[in-house]
Amino acid sequence: MHLRMSMDALQLANTAFAVDVFKKLCEKDKTANIVFAPLGTSTSLALAYKAAKGDTATQMKQVLHFENVKDVAFGFQTVTSDVSKLTNFFPFKIVKRLYVEKSLDPTMDFVSSTKRPFPSELELVDFKEKPEDTRQQINKSVSELTDGKMENILSEESVNGQTKILLVNAAYFITNWMKKFPEAEIKECPFKINKTETKPVQMMNLEATFCLGSVKDLKVSILELPCLNKHISMIILLPKEIEDDTTGLEQLERELTPETLVQWTNPSVMANTKVNVFLPKFKVEGDYDLKPVLEGLGMTSIFDENTADLSEMCDAKDVVLSKIIHKVSLEVREEGGESREVPGYRILQHKDEFKADHPFIFLFKHSKTRNIILAGRFCSP
Repeated sequence: MHLRMSMDALQLANTAFAVDVFKKLCEKDKTANIVFAPLGTSTSLALAYKAAKGDTATQMKQVLHFENVKDVAFGFQTVTSDVSKLTNFFPFKIVKRLYVEKSLDPTMDFVSSTKRPFPSELELVDFKEKPEDTRQQINKSVSELTDGKMENILSEESVNGQTKILLVNAAYFITNWMKKFPEAEIKECPFKINKTETKPVQMMNLEATFCLGSVKDLKVSILELPCLNKHISMIILLPKEIEDDTTGLEQLERELTPETLVQWTNPSVMANTKVNVFLPKFKVEGDYDLKPVLEGLGMTSIFDENTADLSEMCDAKDVVLSKIIHKVSLEVREEGGESREVPGYRILQHKDEFKADHPFIFLFKHSKTRNIILAGRFCSP
């Protein structure tokens, strides 16, 4: 029971952090496609949090919502170990690294304390003497870890001799559904990007039984599409119509909070329903510098040489988190398992329609730990 309680606290903390970051990314650009990997960032920042003291630690604790999490490191150890098993079932990789300038000389105690909860996530490198060699080394290693999907994650100006700590997250995921979308049903359809404009998409279509819910006062439908073996589910939040002057998502984004998200997607308010689903095939990529986002959420001290306190890790003074690189690629396509639906008397059955032919918000949730692995919004092909 105790473990369950603490895992719940961590899952709620990570969900809250995911929603906070998502809302900041939305504010930055009203109409852009977004995809990011909140769990990667939470995990890497949890590792940095182990090094933090004083105000630096207090701010991180608040922004990461760790107030009620009893044992942060052990919690992430469990989640990381569960999530890493997904790579056996899906084209999926998530890379989380904290690269620390080796002349900062982290204590042996600190380094060994990270080994189990954050396996191979802390790496000592030479930014000071060999920034360019180090950059190329990191690029090579991230490329290999992501099966060649993420090339040159660090551009030439991203590190220099002054870089102290660099946080890198890279992730990619390609869907593999429990029930595949039949290829024969894929047709080119218009996708409304706002009230007046459309762009063509390859629209997939499948009629099957899925978990469907709605937020009545917002006129939003919520659909859960399970991936293979139900290890991961895609949850889609779709407004009925575009009612504002941008994407139709403005009101939903305003009302979205950690609490409302948990409420809306609670299994008890969703029901298994026969649904005719229309979902575009799409590929989205996200590439973010998360430093301004985290500063906007109140995590400022760790980036500032005058205030950063990472003395749990080393005695060196001006130690800061220099940069956060976050790069994600998501591909939603038709592949999946064979559908076992019995045709039956289709005419007589009540069917709901879920037609994602205008902008929507999506989350990919890990079923076992209930953590959000990827989140974003699709606004335009």
